[in-house]
Amino acid sequence: MAVSLAMVSAGCGQGQQENPQTVVDNGSAAESAAQGPTIFKDNWPEKVPTSGLAKGLVLPLESYMISYAEEIAVQQARDSAETACMNRFGFEGWRTEDLGTSPPPADNASNMPRRYGLTDPAQARTYGYHLPSAGPESTPPPEQDTAEAATVLTGQNGSERLASFKGEELPEGGCTGEVGRKVAVPDVALVERLNTESLELSQRTPAVEAAMVRWASCMKDRGYQVNTVWETAEVAGAESETADQQEIEVATAEVDCKQETGLVKVWFAEETTIQKRLVEENQQALKGAESQLGKTLEKAAAVNRSALR
Repeated sequence: MAVSLAMVSAGCGQGQQENPQTVVDNGSAAESAAQGPTIFKDNWPEKVPTSGLAKGLVLPLESYMISYAEEIAVQQARDSAETACMNRFGFEGWRTEDLGTSPPPADNASNMPRRYGLTDPAQARTYGYHLPSAGPESTPPPEQDTAEAATVLTGQNGSERLASFKGEELPEGGCTGEVGRKVAVPDVALVERLNTESLELSQRTPAVEAAMVRWASCMKDRGYQVNTVWETAEVAGAESETADQQEIEVATAEVDCKQETGLVKVWFAEETTIQKRLVEENQQALKGAESQLGKTLEKAAAVNRSALR
């Protein structure tokens, strides 16, 4: 259910190509003189859902979560730091993967638009259980997976740690190590664990269980034998690249029954209560994680400002 932070990882270098940092926003491109990743901003998720049954819903733990834009900013900084480091060792035009080309359906790990299954009638009627087309395809840079590049990235030749490359001192852990010291991968483990815990606990509350029974009865009246919202995609057989008529009919019924039974409202209210308790019980640890995230974002912003000069 969580929005993945897989993009915020070390060693994203993919190729060797002269290309300034580019930000592409709604079809327009702005270029700087710095080397860095290309960032696409089309179709990024809204901070709060603006349509469907989840419209306007925000859970308490969301204030402690990293947003998609912040994820991109961190990865931009890490990629820019990697590029600068590789350039120092003679890998001119080092390129990393494009960013923002496959935005998630939600702005953060709450996955609010689909936290309680499908909630948007218009999307259900158009896409079934599939996601709308997210954005432009990423254009990978030319391959640069050479032994020398790997040595500089990792600071190792096989299992042997190296202190220098062609007479130049290597940073500890190579360029990947240097990137990690400049901009760390955000630690989101606590808030995402609590986020998962609250969803699991909320499903076992009497109010949600009763609402789910009402929803299942509504689905049965429409010809679908399911007990929970997590079973509907399997019934629909949503395995093809695009939604067929059967999938759309099941998806539409799911959302309509949620609206008729008030399932989403009940579920959200119950989980809000649970999350408030979890926030109170973990206040000190959450504040500490929030502080660390703030520092990481500050470092990322500084690196990104420097890369633009």
